[in-house]
Amino acid sequence: MARFANGKAPFLRTSDAKNSGTGVIMRDFMIGLLPVILFAWYKNGIKVFIEGNITFLEMLYPLIFILLGGVLSTLFEGLYFYITDKNVRNFKTLGQKLKVSYAVIPGLLLAMVVPMYTPIWVLMFGAFMGTIVGKMLFGGFGNNIFNPALLGYVAIGFTMLGVIGNAGGVFNASEVLIDAYGGATPLGTLAGTKVIDYDTLVAPYGSLWNFLLGTIPGALAETGSLAIIIAYIWLSIRKVIKWFTPLVYIGTVFILSWFIGMAAGDAGIWFPVYSILSGGLMFGAVFMATEPVTTPRNPLGKVVFALFLGVLTVLFRYIGNLPEGVGTAIIVMNIFTLPIDKMTAIIRAQGIKKSTIFSALGLAAFLLILMVYAIIKAGNVYSAFITFVPFIKGVF
Repeated sequence: MARFANGKAPFLRTSDAKNSGTGVIMRDFMIGLLPVILFAWYKNGIKVFIEGNITFLEMLYPLIFILLGGVLSTLFEGLYFYITDKNVRNFKTLGQKLKVSYAVIPGLLLAMVVPMYTPIWVLMFGAFMGTIVGKMLFGGFGNNIFNPALLGYVAIGFTMLGVIGNAGGVFNASEVLIDAYGGATPLGTLAGTKVIDYDTLVAPYGSLWNFLLGTIPGALAETGSLAIIIAYIWLSIRKVIKWFTPLVYIGTVFILSWFIGMAAGDAGIWFPVYSILSGGLMFGAVFMATEPVTTPRNPLGKVVFALFLGVLTVLFRYIGNLPEGVGTAIIVMNIFTLPIDKMTAIIRAQGIKKSTIFSALGLAAFLLILMVYAIIKAGNVYSAFITFVPFIKGVF
C-alpha cells in the first residue's frame, strides 16, 4: 500500500537515499577532518622540524597528540560501557558499541582546539568531561545536549589556562622565537591592547594572507582557515552539513565586526576579515555549529541558531573577558536548541499567521537588540563611539 506524507515538504526517506546512513556520514566527516589534521601537523611539526627548531620525534608530536585525543575519548567511553552495561563483557561487544557510538570523534576534535603544549593529563581531563559528563551521562550518542568536544574544551578553558601557559601555551618552537608576536595570539593582542589598528593586530603576524593560510599562533588546528574551507566544501558536497549554517554564523560575525571597526574609527575591510580568520571561528562554524545532535534540525532553526551564535561570539570576544568566545557561544546556544527547533518548526509549518508573525517579530526584535548592543558596547570599549553617536554615551 502506498504511503503518503501529510506534513510540510520536502520529504526524504532514508530507504530512498543511497549511502545516507550515519556510518557513511561519520566516515565523510572524518575525511573532512583530514586536511585540517595534516595542516596542524605540518604547521606545528614538519615545518618547525625543517626550520631546525625541533627533533624528528618532536616533529611527530602534533599528530600523536591529536590521535591521542581520539584514543582517550574511546577509552573513557569503553570504560563507561563496561561498568554500566552488563551485556558488554568482551572486546567484541565492546568494539561494536564503540563503533556505533563514534567514540573517537569528541577526543579528536578536543585535541585539535587546544594548544599543542597542553599537558596530557589536562587533555585527559577534557576528554573525560566531554565524553563522560557531556555525552554518556546524557544517554550516549544522539542524546547529548552539549557538544562533547566543546564541553571538554570549555572545562579546560575555565580551569586549566594557567597550567597550559606554564607548559608552553599556544606557540610552537618556531613561533616562540618571533619577537613581533609579543607572546600573544591575534585575539590575545586585541584583548590586551583594546585597539583596533592594522599595525597592531595584523602586521606583527605578517598579513591577512598569513591568517588565511594559518601561519599564525593559535590552538593546534584552529588557525588553518584554508584547510577548513577545503573541509567545508567537502562536507557540504557530501551533505554531511548544511552549507548555509557556517556562512550565516561567519557572515554575522563579519558584519558586526565591520560595524564595530567603523565605530572605533576604522572602516577598513581588514578588521572583519581579521575577525573571521582569527581564533577558532572557522573551525567552530564548520565542525561544531553544524553538529546534528546538539543543533536545530529544521533549516529555519539552523539559521536562527547561527545568527545568535554570531552575535554571542561578538559579545564574548569584544565585550566579555573571553577573547575566543566561539566555544562558549556554541555551548550556550546548545541549551536553546530545542526551543528554537520547536518555535521555528511551528512558524515553518503554519506559515504566515497572526501568532507566527508575532513569534517571528519577537525573535527578530530580540536579535536586533543584541546586535545593536554589541556594536555600541564594543564601540565604547575600543574607541570613542560618541564620535559617531554622541547621544548614546553612558546609555550602555
